[in-house]
Order: sequence, then C-alpha cells, then structure tokens
Amino acid sequence: MDCFFIFSGQGSHRPGMGVNLYKNSSIAKSKIDLADSMLDYKISEIMFSNDEQTLRKTINAQLSIYIYSCILFDLVKDKNYSPVGVAGHSLGEFSALYANETYSFEDGLEIVKVRAKAMHECETKNKGKMSAVIGLEKDTIADACNDTDTQIANINSDQQIVISGSEQSIDEVSDKLKLLGAKRIIPLNVSGAFHSKLMSDAKEELKKIITEKTFHEPKCPIISNYDGEKRNNIDDIKHALIEQIDNPVLWSQSVKELGKISNTIVEIGPKKVLSGLVKKNNESLHISSFSSYNDIRDINNV
Repeated sequence: MDCFFIFSGQGSHRPGMGVNLYKNSSIAKSKIDLADSMLDYKISEIMFSNDEQTLRKTINAQLSIYIYSCILFDLVKDKNYSPVGVAGHSLGEFSALYANETYSFEDGLEIVKVRAKAMHECETKNKGKMSAVIGLEKDTIADACNDTDTQIANINSDQQIVISGSEQSIDEVSDKLKLLGAKRIIPLNVSGAFHSKLMSDAKEELKKIITEKTFHEPKCPIISNYDGEKRNNIDDIKHALIEQIDNPVLWSQSVKELGKISNTIVEIGPKKVLSGLVKKNNESLHISSFSSYNDIRDINNV
C-alpha cells in the first residue's frame, strides 16, 4: 500500500517503550542492540524502565523516540506499506529521513545523539518550557509575545499553537493570553524551550555533524518543518534540518502539502499524537496509527 508516513517528536515517549518489540521482533532486537553498542550507555535500559523522569530528559528521549520510530517503520514496511512521502514533527524529521533512505539508521542515530546533547546543554543553560495555546489566532499570540523571549514554536493547526521561552516569560505571556480569550493553555511534557532562540547555541554542533554525514538522494520527498515545503535535494534537506532547531515547526503547512501527495497517512511513534492534529487541518485524510507491538501484530486487520 502506497502511503505518506509521518513521525512524532519529543514528548511522545512513554515508559516501557520497546519492551514488547524487543521480545517479539528480531528487527527490533537487532536495532536496539546496535544502538546500545554505539552509545556510551545502554539506552535500552532507559527505554524499557518505568522511570519517566529519566526517559523524558532530552538526551534520552530523542534517542529513544528515534530508535523506536525507525523500528516501527521497518515493521510496518515489512507488511507491504510503501512510503510515497514522509514528514516528521520536529525530532520526527530524523526518523522520516531514515524512512526515505536519506541516511542509514546508524548515521541518523549519531546525528540525533549530537542534537540531543547540544539541546540538553542549551536547556541547562537557559531554563525554559513550552505550552500549547488553544483557541487563539497566530497574530494575537505573536503580539502577546512581543518584547519577551517567548515566541511561537509550533503552528500545529489554526487553533493549536505552541509557545516557547524562558519559564518566567512563558508564565507572563500565558496570563496575557488567558485575558485575551485563550480556551486552554497546556504545559507540554518537554524539558526545554525548543524551537526558540534559547536553542540557537545548539546550531553549530548540529551543523557540524550534518555537514560531515553522507546523505543520499531520498527515495521519496520529505516535507520539512522549517517552511512546510517538499524537498528532494540533499543540500536543501540539510539546511532545513539545521534551521529547524531554533525556528517554528510549521506543521499545519506541512499537512496541507502532504495532502497533495497522498490522502492515506500512516503515523509512526510511541504514542498516537499526530492523527488528531492532521484531522484538524484536513478532515478528508485517512490516517492509521502504529505505536506498539500489538498494532503491528494486528496490522492485517487495519
């Protein structure tokens, strides 16, 4: 089945992720063992445990989600699902680029390791957080962020926009937005001010590792978070990955573009978090989500 694959990002982790896959799939066991051998510690122990606080740390969450998503993609692909395009929400772009064969699992793992470490250093130096704003227009939110270090970080849909900034600034802007009529403001389960200028110091390390790695011509296009545009050119893909780190995730625009490629979407990740966002942008798209071993086992019934 030809379909468009989308991959979830940081915040989609869950304690115990990968245990059943490791026990029941040789593909999963092979990739997790390989990741353990490549890293300075056993990422499998963090993935498999019930210690959510350790797992949610950027240095652990990004690697865990990348590994898990690549495994799920391999298993779904083995069931005769073929990508005609890919996209990923923030971190999910790195799994997407594995899926369209831009780089190997190993090279992607090394890039994500550098990205996670650099972002962890930024969040340690510049304490921050993110919140989803429900029910206000982009321009109203942007105006409320003026003269603060808070900025729009994700445009997930017309009615769900994420802000990112220092802890104090987010609290102050959130109070403004409530007065302006926001229906809800939801703190996100992440550990830093991602996709804001508080992450800019991570850019140089990410640029270095991406420049060093060999990227291959992708088997199908990726729609980049950076501008919501379809890409096949290697240099353009690298540029967008680097710029993504301190610029907004244009997910709403990405969904508009992916709908031009296919109306059959497959979501991959530890939790089913993107399907709702896709539907808010385009109700006509058909979406299947695969987030666990049980989903893969029952795939013929989907």
